[in-house]
Amino acid sequence: MTVTEVQTFLVHAVRQNWLFVKITTDTGLVGWGEASVEAQERAVCACVDTLAKRSVIGQDPLNISKIWRQMYHQGFWRGGFIHMSAISGIDQALWDIAGKHYGVPVYMLLGGNVRDRLKCYTHAQTAEESRHLCHDLGFSGVKCLYRHGLLEEKLKEIREAIGPDKDIFVDQHGQLPAALSADQMRAAAKYGVAFFEEPVGPENFEEYRLVRQNSFGLRIAAGERMYSRFDMRPLIENQLVDYIQPDVCHCGGISEIMRIAAHAETYHILFAPHNPNGPVATAASMQVAAAAHNFAILEFWSGVLNRTDIFDLDLEITDGSFKVPTRPGLGIEVHEELLAQYPFQDTQYTCDFGEDGTVLDT
Repeated sequence: MTVTEVQTFLVHAVRQNWLFVKITTDTGLVGWGEASVEAQERAVCACVDTLAKRSVIGQDPLNISKIWRQMYHQGFWRGGFIHMSAISGIDQALWDIAGKHYGVPVYMLLGGNVRDRLKCYTHAQTAEESRHLCHDLGFSGVKCLYRHGLLEEKLKEIREAIGPDKDIFVDQHGQLPAALSADQMRAAAKYGVAFFEEPVGPENFEEYRLVRQNSFGLRIAAGERMYSRFDMRPLIENQLVDYIQPDVCHCGGISEIMRIAAHAETYHILFAPHNPNGPVATAASMQVAAAAHNFAILEFWSGVLNRTDIFDLDLEITDGSFKVPTRPGLGIEVHEELLAQYPFQDTQYTCDFGEDGTVLDT
């Protein structure tokens, strides 16, 4: 079996564009992956095309490890979110082909499933939205994004709306230095926050030591803006986080995310995959969540439910969890003929500004 073609598809999905990767073989088997990166989709498409011509087309798609190593090492420049996202999309599609070839879900090729249900949470910014998502749609909890606002007031309203038995997560996007993050963590601790995500930015690992000293008992999560096991290593080996959050769209795909999860497990760090992207990324994340021993909870963007016409994937939630998929490969069918009905739209992040006009982190 040989790879004959690698294609990319851009699909608009309300707040972003999804970037799907399709790999075709000479036997007719196809695999799908996802490499969605907000506002940088075309750059990733170009990188996918380069990697495909240099390291993928003409290869046996079952030689996933060899292809991964070629994509990563056959070039002086490597790493970073463009390169690693392109690798990620291709890698997922190769695993999809492998599962279909052997007639099993991908997690069976990773050693089998160690659980039958995958606990999941989603995003919300208001109390009413949180109540709907938790009590009407069945999510186990919600994550709210702190955007330079009054965190404590928001958390109080959400906790009252969802009750004591649902989880609240806080994502600060690394917007504040450690000293100011401590004020937000003090407020969050009052409302039983399950974890506090990216309390500081990804650039300075030592700052996490300061956060640890002033975390008020809160569990710390990070890793979405780190793009390989090499990037994650300081966080893990210095035990600076309680949850590691690699993204299967950015960290090197299924191959690399499993290596990261296994490394974290040796330090008793829990695995909570970052997954605010599309349906193929969700399908891939479900496969690794089923197989990783230290998996804790899976992020899911509920906006995916607005595009269920273009794919077939079981997203039924029972008791706050997805069922482990049973179909071969990633367990998702993409309706390629319908993708064009949601054409690419150029969506750019806009800057936040302080009162004095200072540019703030997104």
